[in-house]
This record gives sequence, C-alpha cells and structure tokens, in this order.
Amino acid sequence: MFFRFIQRPLFALQKRSIAGGISQGQQTNRTRELILSVLSTVPSPREAHRFLDSVSGRETLRSQREFEERQAQEARSQLSPDAQLVPGEFLHLHHRHQQPSLSKIAALVCIEEGEGEDVGKLLAQMQRIGVMPIVLLSRAAGKGTGRTHGDVVASAFSLADKVEQEGGRARPICDGVFTEETNSRVVMADGEPIAAAIAQGLIPVVAPVSTDSSTALQLRSIDTRSTAMPALARGLAQLGSDRLTVARVILLHKKNEEEVMSQRLVNLEEDFVDSASGTLQMMRECLASLPPTSAGIVASASLAAVDPAVVIRGLISERPVPEDAQALTLLRHGFRIQRHSSLETCDLDRLQRLLETSFERKLDREAYFERLRRVGRVQVVVAGEYQGAVIVTYEDGGEGGWLLPYLDKFAVMPGMQGTGMSDILWKELMAAAGTSTSSLLWRSRSDNGVNRWYFDRSHGHWREAGGMKWVFFWHSSGKTELKQVRKGIKIAKGIPPSFL
Repeated sequence: MFFRFIQRPLFALQKRSIAGGISQGQQTNRTRELILSVLSTVPSPREAHRFLDSVSGRETLRSQREFEERQAQEARSQLSPDAQLVPGEFLHLHHRHQQPSLSKIAALVCIEEGEGEDVGKLLAQMQRIGVMPIVLLSRAAGKGTGRTHGDVVASAFSLADKVEQEGGRARPICDGVFTEETNSRVVMADGEPIAAAIAQGLIPVVAPVSTDSSTALQLRSIDTRSTAMPALARGLAQLGSDRLTVARVILLHKKNEEEVMSQRLVNLEEDFVDSASGTLQMMRECLASLPPTSAGIVASASLAAVDPAVVIRGLISERPVPEDAQALTLLRHGFRIQRHSSLETCDLDRLQRLLETSFERKLDREAYFERLRRVGRVQVVVAGEYQGAVIVTYEDGGEGGWLLPYLDKFAVMPGMQGTGMSDILWKELMAAAGTSTSSLLWRSRSDNGVNRWYFDRSHGHWREAGGMKWVFFWHSSGKTELKQVRKGIKIAKGIPPSFL
C-alpha cells in the first residue's frame, strides 16, 4: 500500500520531466530506481508522507504561512494600544482564507567545478522527485581568480550535459544573474532568469560571474561561498513564496576539505561564533534570507556521486539518522537556547503558558512546580522565547543513590513544525541526559498523537496491559539494563499527573 502511495506522485512528476533523447523505458527504469532509493532512505512512512506533501507545495506553503501569521500575531499582541504598524513590517493577514497558489520547491546547491560533473545523477533525481536544484558552481581549488569567462562557461555546459545524460533537463546560465556595484563592490542577484528556467522545467546551472552595474559589460568571477551564494539566496527570496520556495541549501564539499562538519545537527543561532568556518558563515547568511522551514545540508561530493540517497535522505527527513553521522550534516537557522538547573532562574509564567498551549490542558501549577522543587535536581532547556522547552528530572531510585533521568516534559508551541525546533530540543535533551549511565525514560498517554515521533527516537517501549493509559519509552546511550528500565517504569508510574 505504501509503495503504491509513493509511486503515483513520482510517476506523475516523471511525465513532466522527460528529457529529449531519453527513451520512455530508460526514464521508467530511472524512476523505479529513484522510488527504491527513496523507500530505502526514509526514516519512517510519516516523514515520507510529509515529504510528498512538501514537493507538491502544500506542506511548505502551509507551514511557512502559518509561521508568519503566528509571528505577526505575537508581535501585534506585544504592541501598546497606541502603537502604529509600519507598512510591510508585519505580515498582512487579509489573504488568510484564500487558497494559496502552489509554488515551485527548490534547493540551492553549491558544487565545485569538476566535482559537479560527477553528481549529475543526484541532480536529475532531485528534479524527478519535485525538488528543483538551482546549481551554483564554486571555483575549484588551485584555479584562482584568473580563469577566463570561457572556462566558467565550459564548466556550466559540461555539468548541464551530464544532467541531461542522466535523464534530467538543465540550462547553463552564464550571465544576467549577478551585478556588482561599481563603487561599493556589493553584489546583487536577480532571480528572474532562474525562475524563467525553472518555469520551463530546466535545472539552472549558474556561473559565479558578475557584470559591472555601470557598464553591464565587464565580467568578473566572484567568490561563490562568501559572495554569490548569500546574494543568490536573497535574490530568490525576493521572488516571493508564491513563485519559489527554497527548502534546502546544499553544499557538496571535497572530502579533504578542512571545513567538513563533525556534527549531525547544527543550530546556527546557538552554535555560530564569529570565528566560525566559511561553511557556517555561508549557511547562516543564506538561511537568514529564507523561510524558517528551510534547512542546510553539508555532504561529501564524492559520496553524493556514488550514493545520491545520502542527500535525498536530507531532503526527505527533518533529521539525519545515525548512519549518516559521518556523511551528512543538517543545519537549521535555529533558536537561542537557555539552560537552567533550577526553577528559580526560569520565567515560570511563560513556562506555564508554553506547557498549557502545547498540551492544550490546564496545568496544576502549584503542585507541579512544587514537585520539581522537591525532586531537587532538574534540567530545564528553553528554546527561543519560550517557544519550546525540555524538562528533565533526576528521580530518586532508592538503593545505592541511583538516579533515574526522567523526561518530565517535552513541549513545543503549535505551528513550530518544520522549523527544526523539536530536533534541536532533542539534541539538547541528549546532551542534558547523556552524562548518566542510566537510560532516559519517559511516559506518554497511549492516545497521544506525538507517540509516533517518540517511537522513532526511543530504543524501546512498554505498554501497560489491560488498556491502561500510559506508554513508557526509554533511550539509552549504552547497553540497556532491563532491570533499571523496570525500576524506572515503577518510579514513573508513581509520578502524579501535571494537568487538571
């Protein structure tokens, strides 16, 4: 059943993307290969369903517009009654009930010259699943800035030919995108030539060449990462989400590059420092111009050429899975993180509002916070402006002074889906509980819709017999001791309800 579900959209996309000279049989085989690749890389059917919604445009537009509307409403609620809104400062909501037009979903891809010719298969596969790659070539190491315009054009055409050989359709764009101000040297990007190519079903392969704004004739190579990529992200964002949504920014790097990322998930708002690598600098600038639902991907170009499924997984999944630890890094614009080891430093009013909004129930405030104080050892991790939080307690296990790391609350404001907040908080949760030799344990009501998310991330679960209300989950950084799990479940059963 699931295979039939995913098969229909992909074959429908295939009919619109057959390149000239490619037979129907070849295209069918490539589409079948792509379907198997997607099925082998999705972490769960739920994420595959969401991905298929996103490539149709529905999920991306809905998440983005809901996020913008919520941010605008929150901003308005904080204004004084006499405050005046500046035109364009907040999102206008009068189109809320109109059906949005579906936009094109795209990924901005940075590939080094020469390396790019080996990833034509990946680019063609991205086109077939409905995510249009916008390729920007990067200067190859050792070639310097003295290369001729003809060298750049040749590289663009070579990559476009490779994509066509793999059944995709591509168009080299070697001028008309970047313009450099004569005096300030500020580079601007025009997204219209790219939008025109995408409207015709063609992958734009863009050369990093700018023209002088005063003459429109002088051509000069510009640095891709520090200049061209951020400028192009800004130019594409100006097209508007009703025409184009850049869902991913992808960097395919050389294997021996010093800036290869070591983390699987990077929260740029928290992990970024002024001395950060050029990769982080570029990703931060690009994602700052794009919707909060967008994300960055850093992967090895050689690995992507041999196994395109690694990058396809990054397009489908909201999080990298463990086997991608050395292959792919997912970057989010992210949120600032506050870490508290005591309730005394928390804003309890905002924390209460977050918990009640997230769980849609009234918190038994006095009893709940009193229990946390009585436990004594507690970790509270807050994301953003109390838009999400994780609360971990260390429950008394009795004999030998053993403490149970217990996930008391995992709360995210409604509408934050797609921004990466849940996975950023999960990463912080693993850091908070990772120093213990005990398994992290938590419970959830059996009818909780979030349980599917918990099943994906837990190492085990136990459901009470006889239709009882709780499912108990655990996650262990090492070998799971079932004896401790049983003790933990017994402790968790005795924790009083938090809500009225």
